[in-house]
Amino acid sequence: MTDTSTALKPIIDFLHHYEPFSRMSSAHQEYLAMHLEQVFFAESDTILSSQQGMVDCFYIIKNGLVSAEGEMNTDSASPEEASNPIMILKSGECFPVMALKDKRAVFFQHRAIKSTICYKLNYRHFEYLMQQSNIFHRFISKTNS
Repeated sequence: MTDTSTALKPIIDFLHHYEPFSRMSSAHQEYLAMHLEQVFFAESDTILSSQQGMVDCFYIIKNGLVSAEGEMNTDSASPEEASNPIMILKSGECFPVMALKDKRAVFFQHRAIKSTICYKLNYRHFEYLMQQSNIFHRFISKTNS
């Protein structure tokens, strides 16, 4: 086993537990693992918000919880609506798929509910996988989050 494949093994083992990664070819799993950056978010940290503009990264939650919740930048949002989670994402789930597909900012603020570690993939590598992996492309095309 090469040094690179030894270093990637824990990431690939993690990916094997979740769709669509478990069904991707070994070459595509390795490409993904090679280009993921591990990032830490403390409880209540904002990961993404509409104020950050067009998203340029794809996130896979390694551990922890992330909430997608309304933002206060709309006239119709009350403080209660802004703090109520629209969805809670857990280990193995991905975000912000729709914003990446549409090449736009997120509609919802994404916050760490507790200490959270995510794998982060920059848009260039996300786009490459969309073009090269039919399994990844189909999964992303069907996802509405």
